[in-house]
Amino acid sequence: MLSVNLLKRACQKSSISSALNNAQRAMSSVPQGVTMSRLENNKFINYNRIVDNLSIVNKRLNRPLTLSEKIVYGHLDDAANQDIVRGESYLKLRPDRVVCQDATAQMALLQFLSAGMPKVAAPSSVHCDHLILAKDGSEKDLKNAISTNKEVYDFLSSACAKYGLGFWKPGSGIIHQIVIENYAFPGALIIGTDSHTPNAGGLCSVA
Repeated sequence: MLSVNLLKRACQKSSISSALNNAQRAMSSVPQGVTMSRLENNKFINYNRIVDNLSIVNKRLNRPLTLSEKIVYGHLDDAANQDIVRGESYLKLRPDRVVCQDATAQMALLQFLSAGMPKVAAPSSVHCDHLILAKDGSEKDLKNAISTNKEVYDFLSSACAKYGLGFWKPGSGIIHQIVIENYAFPGALIIGTDSHTPNAGGLCSVA
């Protein structure tokens, strides 16, 4: 709850400098190692990075920021040197999470394999829901999907296990609902391949 209260305090202040001061004071009482998700005990929320980045951006822009700007600018890779011109600059960001559905994850993982990296750089997950055709009822549709797409599911499962991604098998649920229930948190920046990814905004994430 401390992390939620931290952002509430920051959002309630009209002055970004006052908000940052409040956030930094609250941060001192946040326990080290606040996990991103109950499913991942080894991945932690880095609110300190957001606060530090916003301190830099506030001095550079010298104006109040919207909540969306606070979250986005809080995830800049290099806040001190990044060009920040609205509508013009391409921002280099470090997202908290990447989520993929099974139709697009195939190509994404094939591209990742060609990069030669041993593990994903950001917490990531694959959700098997898009290849299930709704036709004859949930039980029969799920059984048909598992049979028809077995090769795809086997590839996704093995690739996720090898490269450190979470794998939600067919029947686990719809991707955007799983994300908001298990992965979204206030202040998060989430990149997703599903059109409903912005659903995570319900928990004050930019997705």
